[in-house]
Amino acid sequence: MLLMKDGKVLHDNLEKTKVTENELRGKLREANVLRLSEVRAVVLETTGDVSVIHTSGDEELEDYIMKDVRRS
Repeated sequence: MLLMKDGKVLHDNLEKTKVTENELRGKLREANVLRLSEVRAVVLETTGDVSVIHTSGDEELEDYIMKDVRRS
């Protein structure tokens, strides 16, 4: 499930997955994110892990990486 996309928190998805904003911020810190604008996507994986995909540039996220991620 997608929790963030292009620097924007998807609050409805946080509620659906019962992930708190405190937990999300902790995962962003663990991934060494300095600015929300660096975040391309945050995904709650089926394993319960949270993946943070970020960059300091303007690189686009390839479709292959997001192929099996639910948007809502």
